[in-house]
Amino acid sequence: MNNNKNRREFVKLMAAAGLILYVPACSTESSKTKTRKKKQTPSNSDATEEIEVSLTSENVTYLRQSEDPFKELNQGFNLMVPKTPALIALCVNTQGVAEAIAMARKEGLKVAVKSGGHSFENFSSIEEGMQINLSLMNKVSWETSSRVKIEPSCTLREMYDALLPKNRILPAGSCGGVGIGGLTLGGGYGFFARQYGLTCDSLSSATFVDGMGKIHQTKTGDDLMWALKGGGNGNFGVVTEFTFDTHPAPDGFTRHRFKAYKLDPTRAKTLLQEYFKYTSRLPETCFAAFVLNYKTLVLLITNYGEPNETITEMIEVFSTLADDTSIGTKKDLAKSLENYYGIEYPIYFKNASAGYYDDYQTIESSIDEVLEIVFKKRGLIYQINTLGGNIDNAQFESESCYPHRKSPYLSELQYYWNEGDDPSNILLSFDKIQNILYRNGIRKQYRNYPSLEFQDWEQAYYGEHYEKLQVIKQEYDPENLFTHAQTIRMTSKTTK
Repeated sequence: MNNNKNRREFVKLMAAAGLILYVPACSTESSKTKTRKKKQTPSNSDATEEIEVSLTSENVTYLRQSEDPFKELNQGFNLMVPKTPALIALCVNTQGVAEAIAMARKEGLKVAVKSGGHSFENFSSIEEGMQINLSLMNKVSWETSSRVKIEPSCTLREMYDALLPKNRILPAGSCGGVGIGGLTLGGGYGFFARQYGLTCDSLSSATFVDGMGKIHQTKTGDDLMWALKGGGNGNFGVVTEFTFDTHPAPDGFTRHRFKAYKLDPTRAKTLLQEYFKYTSRLPETCFAAFVLNYKTLVLLITNYGEPNETITEMIEVFSTLADDTSIGTKKDLAKSLENYYGIEYPIYFKNASAGYYDDYQTIESSIDEVLEIVFKKRGLIYQINTLGGNIDNAQFESESCYPHRKSPYLSELQYYWNEGDDPSNILLSFDKIQNILYRNGIRKQYRNYPSLEFQDWEQAYYGEHYEKLQVIKQEYDPENLFTHAQTIRMTSKTTK
């Protein structure tokens, strides 16, 4: 079941039945909206009582907490981090977003932006403020045979469904329920990134609404576009349309999988050493992932190009080292990708970046301590993904603020649990591992895998680009309308 699609259809039905009120952005004299009193911060239960609405706008719908489908729209992917805004602005187009921002400014509401809702720390919602919800903005339209315009809440499943029949792809991720908006603005990688770069590297232009409600058209080469490519997640405005240059889709996809069970640290280190030995030589059409779940290893190798000597050798080595081997054959790309779409309904989990690595030596000083923790915690996942290839492209680097292109590996930590379970013991292990890595100089982190526990997150996400991003924040969001725990901050002199 495609939960995102079902949610979207539910919202559309509500609107068609007249159960959702269309209200103005309070930018005209005919609008009746009272100004929020600033003396006290109201509770969620009465946060919007002072706002009067009228049936005047077809661009945006405002929903209070008691109104359907507020709860449905507000639900993020991670059930661990619930947030309840005072008001949801359900926008249907760029003008609706501009109107919603005008409303937020007038009423003194801070703003978060939700497209796919997959933010691991739920930065796409906000307590007390306004959630600008883009759920209905998911259209895909072709400008040329290779250039496509996509709205931000289009999921990756929907994107692939639109592009693959035309034999085109974007170097996007594999989780079907992720929205293209959040993925692109944080960088974005997947099976095709090593050949074509990050998702944001295929972005050629965008429609952007800033914190003052002004609409901008930006393109590659602009400072604003530079900031959006890796630094745009809810920091200083809303992208309402993305225009991408697509790439030829391969005619097939091959997957090889190896499993090893009941590992001890010695054997795990041997497998890691071999992993780094071969993945450093993989062709750009390949992607590899090392997934250690407690004492079980899953090693994934994918390839959509021709067979390669390195791949052949890697298969031979890991067929010997592993306990279970699955050698794949070339299969239809669309059907192959469906195997990786994953869970698309809300769940309880913690997922966080665990650092970028340059090679095996980068983590060798800390690997013993990391493995000791993982082997003691059933369900704790330590994963290392291959990057590199054309991600490390000088042109792409100059055109974006994504700062970690020269690191060929990205690791992450994951844990999943059921409602009612207590994850606190496992989550303490996240902190222990992150502190070990930090102590050993592994401090670069992926913005799309955020954690509130990161030390020096500004530099971890953005590196040397953070100060320039602060300048752009000041230019496009001078009132600091867009804010969450890890929003790019203006200097102390300008922050409101």
